[in-house]
Amino acid sequence: MKKIIFGLCVMMSLQAAAQKEVSAKYDHIGKFFYGIAIVESNGMKGAIDSTGKEVIKPEWESLTGFGKDGIGYARKNGKVGLIKSDGTLLLEPKYERIGGFKNGRAIISQGPFKGLVDFSGKVIIEPKYEHLKFEDSGLVRARVGGKEVLLKVD
Repeated sequence: MKKIIFGLCVMMSLQAAAQKEVSAKYDHIGKFFYGIAIVESNGMKGAIDSTGKEVIKPEWESLTGFGKDGIGYARKNGKVGLIKSDGTLLLEPKYERIGGFKNGRAIISQGPFKGLVDFSGKVIIEPKYEHLKFEDSGLVRARVGGKEVLLKVD
C-alpha cells in the first residue's frame, strides 16, 4: 500500500513539474483561429499566437479575429484601422468604419465620405465620395455631388 501511495505522489509531482505557463496572465483568452487568439487585459484587447507569445499588446479597445489573410480590425479612440496578426499596423485607426474585403479591397468611411483601401493598408481611393459600392464587373459605383460615376480600380 505504501508503494502505491508513493508511486501516486511521484506521478503527481512529475505531472506538476511538467506543467508551465506559456503566456502572460490575461482576464480572458479567446479561441484560436488561424493560430491567433484575442486576449483581454484590463478591458483592452491584444493577441497571442499558438505558442502563447504575445504578438499584439493589449492596447486596443476592440480587435477582431484574424482570418486566413492575417488581417484584423483594431479600434482605438473610437476609430478603426487594420493590423496584421504579427502586430504590424497596416492602416492607422482614423476611420469610423472599414467594410469587409472584396477582391482585395475594402470600403473605408471617414466622416460622411467613403474611399477604398487594399490588403496592404494602402488607401487607393481617398475618402471623398458620398457613396461607394462594388459592382460584379469589378468596377466601383461612386456618388459625388449627387451624381454617380463608375470607377476602375487597378
